[in-house]
Amino acid sequence: MSHDPSYAPAASIPGSRIRRIAALADEHPGTLRLFYGEDTLPTPDFIKAAGRGAIAENFTFYTPNAGFPELREAIAASYARLHRTETNADEIVTTASGMVAIALVCQATLSTEDSAILITPLWPNLSAAVRVTGAESIEIPLAFDETGFRLDFDRLEAAVKPNTRLLALASPGNPTGWTASHDDWERIVSFCERHDLWLLADGVYERLVFDREIAPSPWEIADARKRTIVTQSFSKTYRMTGWRIGYTIALAETANRLKTLQEFVVSHAAGFTQRAALAALEHGEAFVAESKLRYEKHRRIAIDRLRKIPGLVLAEPPGSFYVFPRLEGLTDSFAFCRGLVVEHRLGVAPGSAFGAGGEGHVRLCFAVDENVLREAIDRFEVAWNEYRRTL
Repeated sequence: MSHDPSYAPAASIPGSRIRRIAALADEHPGTLRLFYGEDTLPTPDFIKAAGRGAIAENFTFYTPNAGFPELREAIAASYARLHRTETNADEIVTTASGMVAIALVCQATLSTEDSAILITPLWPNLSAAVRVTGAESIEIPLAFDETGFRLDFDRLEAAVKPNTRLLALASPGNPTGWTASHDDWERIVSFCERHDLWLLADGVYERLVFDREIAPSPWEIADARKRTIVTQSFSKTYRMTGWRIGYTIALAETANRLKTLQEFVVSHAAGFTQRAALAALEHGEAFVAESKLRYEKHRRIAIDRLRKIPGLVLAEPPGSFYVFPRLEGLTDSFAFCRGLVVEHRLGVAPGSAFGAGGEGHVRLCFAVDENVLREAIDRFEVAWNEYRRTL
């Protein structure tokens, strides 16, 4: 038997193509950085003050694996209010980032003999979390045309295998902005019940929707809860990407399993970040509303400008802070994005990074300074027009 570590499932997973574009941008000063999924403004002062205060008050020791009770209670109360559904603190596990939340769910539901279906294009870390467990990742792309993205239930049905144990998706989605309706969730839940699947519902962008207060959640469907695990993060809603604080929502028995698993990954989220997250929930509603107005303005700028560029098809994203245009004739988005950095000092994420259905697209994050966004689109238009002449 070989003891080469490359035989371990996790060792064969390639690095993120988004990070590779970021590393290239580091080598080219002056590159406009629209490849990361984060706001370029800092965490708001009231959250930073809570974090500093927590350190001063010595919230630097171990915490319960599931997080401080007062934070879990606040999360449950907030979720219940926003989704108009009962949610309890014993159904909450605070995690050291949304990524840890996803990893724990995959560990709790999958083994090396299993497979999981993922709705793509999707943040690549979710597929990687499946493969780290040794399970097979089956990618089913959303259908796409100029009117938007939509679920293809026929392809979903055809993808199920005898060993399929999990369906994973994000709503609103990264990079597409696609957002499941309540009817979509009912069909998804019915699909999972019919095939006896767990449902991993990543809702980190649920507050960042532009036609309502919050995106629908499968947690609103009472019969769905026995098989549903929601993963969440404070990163996007509250500009806390570097704080690494998230949570899961699941029935108490499943939550207890996730809590136990977190002990063997990172034990718990840091105490002072939990206190900062608590301040975000207690005092952050005005900030969230202000952020959404800014994102809506930038979204409109991006859509209006990009739709004037020939050879580009852009569906209007109902959620998230990305646009994901398809570039007609583009067959190697990674090479194109490398060229954008080297030749035009513009960094965007290649569509191929997001799995099946992503090639031919690029992702631009519009949660940046307005002047940077406008300049980025100017550079993009020049670069794309040059590229089209080579097709």
